[in-house]
Amino acid sequence: MVSMDPYETPQSIEAFNSQAGVAEPLPTVLDGGEIAREFGVSALETTIILDRNGEEVYRETGPKDAETLRAELESVL
Repeated sequence: MVSMDPYETPQSIEAFNSQAGVAEPLPTVLDGGEIAREFGVSALETTIILDRNGEEVYRETGPKDAETLRAELESVL
């Protein structure tokens, strides 16, 4: 699992993690939005799950609860 936000910087990520008390932050891609464009992401907080072959098996825009994400991930594993 990685986080991608074309507007984040290493400094803003570090500040958020420090303020939120995040001990083990997600790996974050800082590429100016290139990967998001490749995946056709047009809204922030888009969740995409790929299977082991790299095929997209889930896409949803907007906040997700932990139970939904867990169920979707378990179906791929």
